[in-house]
Amino acid sequence: MSQINISNLKARASRLFIAIGAALLLSMIMNFNFVSKSIISPLAKDSHIESVQAKHKTYEIFGFAPYWTINKLENVDFDVLTTFAYFGIPVKANGTLDTSDTGYQVFKSSRATTLFEKAHSHGTKVVLTLTQMNNSTIKGFLDDKNAQKKAITEAVRLVKERGIDGLNIDFEYTGNPGREYKDKFSSFVALAKKKLSQEIPGSRLSVSVYASSAKAPKMYDIAAISKSSDSIFMMAYDFATAGADVVIPTAPLYGYREGKYWYDIATAVEDFLKVMPAEKLILGLPWYGYNYPVSSPGVKVARYQGYSYYYWWGRRRYRAYYRPPASAQTYANAINNIEEDASGWDDYGKVGWKAYKEGGIWRMIFLDDSKSLKIKYQFAKEKNLAGVGMWALGFDDGKHELWNLLNLEFGNMLARK
Repeated sequence: MSQINISNLKARASRLFIAIGAALLLSMIMNFNFVSKSIISPLAKDSHIESVQAKHKTYEIFGFAPYWTINKLENVDFDVLTTFAYFGIPVKANGTLDTSDTGYQVFKSSRATTLFEKAHSHGTKVVLTLTQMNNSTIKGFLDDKNAQKKAITEAVRLVKERGIDGLNIDFEYTGNPGREYKDKFSSFVALAKKKLSQEIPGSRLSVSVYASSAKAPKMYDIAAISKSSDSIFMMAYDFATAGADVVIPTAPLYGYREGKYWYDIATAVEDFLKVMPAEKLILGLPWYGYNYPVSSPGVKVARYQGYSYYYWWGRRRYRAYYRPPASAQTYANAINNIEEDASGWDDYGKVGWKAYKEGGIWRMIFLDDSKSLKIKYQFAKEKNLAGVGMWALGFDDGKHELWNLLNLEFGNMLARK
């Protein structure tokens, strides 16, 4: 082939590539909007690609205020707290609110009024918690539609009267009441939300549930109540209580998959998010721990069991076993009063423990502090949950470090009205 033919072929190829390139460039310009919407934005029709912008930028900080801590709430940082949940007023089986209960009387007090006004002045929502803690009372109430209507009517009247922003429902049934009561409770929540929204536009309804509610057969149909409520408060604590035979953290973050604990927060959240949206789930964490007598301090150790001898009819000697009691201890009480003789960290639960000797017996407590709570708050953000909460306000009793942590983690990302 001659040099001239080769040159002609090269020139033609060059012009062809230029033409193809120009066509491609024109196509990209004409279809730029289509590309940007279908790949980058989650708003595009039929797009299954999640945009980082879809994640919410604000969080709820939801704190329960038990009536018995009413005089220990000066330390509450309302600039950080987004929802102040007064706890609480019991609901009787017939639907009337228990006006003889101390919780009702404190709710109506001038002290409560001052707190509600202070909360509102900072843009913090105030809600009233309705409680039922007895299985037979709960069943009787759910069996009676008129009782449910009466309770909702009385509660809405109180919300209006006190000028607050909504309700929290905390009915704690232990065990499995069966599908019938699960459906009845879901219907009650839906009815409460409907009535509340009709009477007080913009009001809020939340429901408190056990952390194991999506795993074990309990009274809560998480999928159903998440649809009718504004948020679900997962009580991610009491994985071990005062009656435990083996001492484990009150709120372990991990450890279930490793066979360390019977369940954990991470697995609970995973189970919840299979049936409800993350943006409605609030992770409630403990500002307390359980103080146990133990044989020796450590992680997953046995409760201490002592014994003494006694004589029957002065002849035969018998051995009597006893187990010193365990008790709940607030964050402030543990920090102020425990002079530790030993301490450690549970890398599964992501929580530290403190131990000391009293009367020759070891006692220990797993206590969520700034270090452990920071890890759990960051977990909540990684899971894009609605926010975090605490049981309970006042358990810090004048200490600022837990509020400082909340401000550090969420201070510029708070959900306000």
